[in-house]
This record gives sequence, C-alpha cells and structure tokens, in this order.
Amino acid sequence: MKLLDAITTIKAGIDTSAEAQDDLAWKAAVEKAGLVSQGDKGTTGLDETYSATFGPLELRVRHTWRDTSKTFQIGPDRTKLTLDLVHGGTSVDSYSNGYEA
Repeated sequence: MKLLDAITTIKAGIDTSAEAQDDLAWKAAVEKAGLVSQGDKGTTGLDETYSATFGPLELRVRHTWRDTSKTFQIGPDRTKLTLDLVHGGTSVDSYSNGYEA
C-alpha cells in the first residue's frame, strides 16, 4: 500500500472507531496498511504503537486505553488513537481522535 493510501485508510478507520466506540475499524485499517505492533508499554492501561516505514518516512499509530474509574466512583474507559507521520525521528504531521465508553 502506498503512503497516502495508508494514511487515508487509517484516518478513516480511526474516525469510524471513534463514532462506533469500538476498536474494530482502526485495527483492520492498521493491518490493511501493513503496520506492525511494537508491543504494549502500558502499566495501568494499554499503550501500544504500530508502525511501518515508507521510504524515509515512518507511519505510527499509537493506541492508548485507560480505565478512569476510581474507588467507589465508576468512570468511563478512555481510548485515544493518534496517527503520526514521522521523518528523521520527528513528527511532521499528526491526527488524533478517540472515545469514551
């Protein structure tokens, strides 16, 4: 898949997931674009990054999930999805969306 197609596919998947409040669309888009998981680095929730290189550019999707509940106070689960276009280790463009469920 070409870079522009990958960006368009993933952005649409992120928006669809935010609207539907589930992870199905963004995960399918990331897989279709060929991004690979770099693992979960979260300690109190999920914090995972998917990435792929396109020539000198890197495309990254960061997925974070947090349970905002506290003792005797139920809170929503908060999901944030960020798409970054990276060149030379620096983000040159970014898009984010998320949802609470």
